[in-house]
Amino acid sequence: MNDDTDVFAFPELPDEAVAALNQFLEAFYNHFQNHYFAQMDRYYHAIDERQQYHDPMPAPPRKDPPF
Repeated sequence: MNDDTDVFAFPELPDEAVAALNQFLEAFYNHFQNHYFAQMDRYYHAIDERQQYHDPMPAPPRKDPPF
């Protein structure tokens, strides 16, 4: 049994419908980004901070004993 169905199997559409749908999706995406910019920026900034704080650069291995 093959469960690899394509979730993006688009139907055939007239040219005008494709152009209108594309314009709608672009407008939606732009409005979404503009409306939620601060939250997305805060989220990604927090991820960067966690990665920098919890992932320090490892010290190089020592070749000689310290004393």
